[in-house]
This record gives sequence, C-alpha cells and structure tokens, in this order.
Amino acid sequence: MLTVILILFLFYFILMIFLLEGWRMAMRPTASLHDTPFISIVVAVRNEETHILNLLNDIARQHYPPEKFEVWVVNDHSQDSTHEIVAEWLKEHSSGAFTIINLPATKTGKKAAITEGVNHSHGEIILTTDGDCRVNPAWLTAVASQFNESTQLVAGAVRLHPVTNFFEELQAMEFASLIGTGAATLGWGIPTMCNGANLAYRRSAFYEVNGYSGNEQIPSGDDEFLLRKIARRFSGAVGFNGNTFAVVDTPPCASGREFFNQRIRWAGKWRAHGVGLSPAMAFFIFVFHVSVVFVVAMAFTGTVAYQDVILLLAAKIFVEGVFLFRVLKFLQIPVNIVSFFTLQFVYPLYVIFFALMANFLRADWKGRRI
Repeated sequence: MLTVILILFLFYFILMIFLLEGWRMAMRPTASLHDTPFISIVVAVRNEETHILNLLNDIARQHYPPEKFEVWVVNDHSQDSTHEIVAEWLKEHSSGAFTIINLPATKTGKKAAITEGVNHSHGEIILTTDGDCRVNPAWLTAVASQFNESTQLVAGAVRLHPVTNFFEELQAMEFASLIGTGAATLGWGIPTMCNGANLAYRRSAFYEVNGYSGNEQIPSGDDEFLLRKIARRFSGAVGFNGNTFAVVDTPPCASGREFFNQRIRWAGKWRAHGVGLSPAMAFFIFVFHVSVVFVVAMAFTGTVAYQDVILLLAAKIFVEGVFLFRVLKFLQIPVNIVSFFTLQFVYPLYVIFFALMANFLRADWKGRRI
C-alpha cells in the first residue's frame, strides 16, 4: 500500500510541474488589438434581480466602440422581477444595443438560453457571461485583442469577488485553483476546464460544432463541453486570456446550502465527459486525495513513520503553494496563509465527499431540481 501511495505522490508532483509550465505558457505576452470585431454579448439569466443592473451598467461603460457590440439578455423563465428590472433599465438607456428576450415556454435551461441568444445575435464573436457578474471597462477590448484569424475560442478568468468572511475566502482560493488548472492545460493546448461566465468564441464555430447538440440533457457544462467540441474541430485554435483586464468577477456562494448545491451540480457533469484527459485527471485527483487520507491514517496508526508522512505532505503543500500563489497574483487576490493551510486539511475530504455524493444526489439551482 505504501509503495502505491508513493507512486501516486510522484505522479502528483509531475502533474504539478506540468501545470506550472502550462501556466507559464498561458501567461505569455497577450496579443494586441489590431481589429474591433463586432461582439455579441449573451447573458442567460434566471432570478437575477439583485445583480443584473450592475452587469448592465458595467457593459454600458465599456471602452469598446458602442457600434461594435450588442447585448442579448435571455430570460430563462425567471420567477422574480428580473425581466421587469431589465425592461425598465432599457427604457432609460435608449441604445438599441441592449435587448431582452424571453426563452420560449418549450425551452428551459442555460444551454437553451445561450443558444437562443446566439440565434438572435449578429456578432462575429459571441461572448457569454452571467447575470451576477461584474466586468472591467476594458473587458471587451481585452477579449477582442485575443482573436486573430485562426482563433476560434478564448477562455477568460473568473474571480470570486468580493469576499467578506472566512468561508468566502476559502471559496475564492479553491475556485482560483480551478481557474489556474484550466488555464494551465490550455497553455499546453489541452482543453479541460473553463467558465461560461467569461467565454468568447466565434459564432461560426458554435454552429460548426452544432452548439450543445449531444449534451443538452446535462444541466451544467455549457462551457466545458463546448470548449472540447470546438477544440476537437479546430486544432490549436483555443486558448486562455492572460490579460488581467479580461478577468470577470462573480460573487461567492453566500450559504453552505448554496455552495453544496453548486458543487454537486459541477461534480455531476463529470460522468458525461467520456474518455479523455479531463475525466482521467479528475479520477486521478480523486484517487490521490484518497491516498492522502490513507497515508495520514497510516501515520496515526503507526504503520508508517510520521516523519515520512510530514515530509510527503510538506512537499505537496510546497508545490501547490508555488502554483496557487502565481494564480492568485494574476487574479489580484490577496494571499491568505490561514485559508491556504485550512484548505490543505479540508480539501482531500472535500474532493472525496463531493465526488461520491454527486453520484447519488441531485442539486437545486435557482428554484429548479436538476
């Protein structure tokens, strides 16, 4: 058993070196803006009455030429005042660049809402975000600068902000590790993870791969499934946006119940990934963290020397810290040592718990059981 655990740790250290180099490549100097393509921003919303005005005002303040972008807010059968709030805002902003449409009664879900927005759009570039996000005034310029003639998709970074308590700090740090991992693999040209709150792709590419055809029944994954489909169809045409002005902010989960449902929803999509690097990587991470729990238990029972276990864990903490702190620096998230070490103790159990529970539980999302 100890030999197996040592082999798992060795492969984990190799993985972390792989991610560190991938992050370096993802952060190579970004392209400059040579053109101003017409961009269609698609925002699928459901029950976003609390946040949607912030996003609309942020987009209205973009430095990008106003005649070069449009916004399609697609209302996914909201049960609150989202539609009324947006409609009232549109009356006060006469620009025809902003439009709200309702998803037909026969269609539901984020994928259907995004598809509806894309079908109504006119832009060469589709840029998706969520109704609870905040964006920088240079967001559109930073996104447009990443597209050259061959680029088909660019994944952007998302930061959990603002954080107001320790629970939210833990979320922000854990979420940053996911953003960093997705960026690092894209640095190698390998698509694994991205976030639909900041995802840009060519409208033609969306239609070329038939959008979400083949995974419409899966509640989440509107971002990652599309990333992989486009990457398979257009080799070497996807990448990560290393421009700090392109980072999008979204609030962390406010309660434990919201966090639980979100993670069950995220973990549940891995069953649909089939064969490939992403599911293999997810399975390895699960097995590795099981081994972490085992080796700690072995130290407590005296099966292995606790000095050896401390050395292994210290090496793990070191390589993870080197990687994560670089990601946090890019996202401009302050390094919180207490949060970092707390995650070191909690994360193995967290990974095991949600990986197992996602096979038995269903999540609630904005008033829907999915």
